[in-house]
Amino acid sequence: MTATVEYQIRTSALKGFDVLVEDLGGDPHRLLADYGLSAEALKSDLQSMNIRDFVQLLEISATTLGCADFGLRLGASQDFRILGPLGVVLRHCRTPREALHSARSFVCFHNQSEYWDYHSHGAVTALQRYENFYDITDTRQYRELALSACYQLCRVLIRPGFRFVRLEFSHAPLSPLSTYRRYFKTDVTFNHEHDALWLETQLLDEPLRSQNDAVKTAAMAYLRELIQDHELDVVQQVSLLIQQTLGVQEASIENVSQLLGLNKRTLQRQLKQRGVTFKELVNSLRMRSACWHLQSSTMDITLLSEILGYSDVSGFSHAFRKAQGISPLGWRKARKASPVTK
Repeated sequence: MTATVEYQIRTSALKGFDVLVEDLGGDPHRLLADYGLSAEALKSDLQSMNIRDFVQLLEISATTLGCADFGLRLGASQDFRILGPLGVVLRHCRTPREALHSARSFVCFHNQSEYWDYHSHGAVTALQRYENFYDITDTRQYRELALSACYQLCRVLIRPGFRFVRLEFSHAPLSPLSTYRRYFKTDVTFNHEHDALWLETQLLDEPLRSQNDAVKTAAMAYLRELIQDHELDVVQQVSLLIQQTLGVQEASIENVSQLLGLNKRTLQRQLKQRGVTFKELVNSLRMRSACWHLQSSTMDITLLSEILGYSDVSGFSHAFRKAQGISPLGWRKARKASPVTK
């Protein structure tokens, strides 16, 4: 039996939702009310909601309003206010690198279901987004909102004319490629292992215009107080580490316990107290991630088996059929992703 992992996200991540829906001829109050929200909730820095409801609200809104680029539009209208006190910290960091470190440390205050990290490759650096929520198999509006908002925040933080070198989505496109180029002003590609935004490495250490150590320190102290009640539990932490290491190194309890600074038996005991084993978490995450990629992307099945940590495609196909009662190809055909268009 696998423990149910519930993730929360701040309602401030929906800032601008009401205005956008009205501009598209819809009724934001009715859409919000279906999830127990009011327009006032979008202004709160502290109110949160279940990530499942958040994702469903975006998907239903896009479908109801006939707006394929709903997530992109919403993200393009946002600024640091969506992050509350975390936004204050990021705005007043000395460099983009310092801001990235702060975001990595405190992002669970804003959204427990995602994790951001960066990896430099010579002249370019990838800002990678790791997703932990796979309970709904089509979350493309949610992911497009995340990268669209990140792009806007970087433009505010670094400079208005800032552009990424390229963007990579893990899903198949919802809109024509020209739509993505219009929003991001750079090359955008799809069906990757993770969502990622690539920028010039040299930008990481450029001084930021709005740096203020006193304001940043005060905001960080306030954020640390708030975050005590929103730290990830052991199942969430382990799930996140499995997600980050699948396909890179063996998803073993030995590796994960070392990353957490625990011995193997302590981790096993803590997971048992939550009614789950490490193997169950790995298998569950693999299957949920597989189902998401098969429906929402057109990634080659052999490549998918590799990024999920299987030694070969036959092992993946066997495990998938055993869990789902159908082959990976059969699953994909039944839930075909949108094709790429110019």
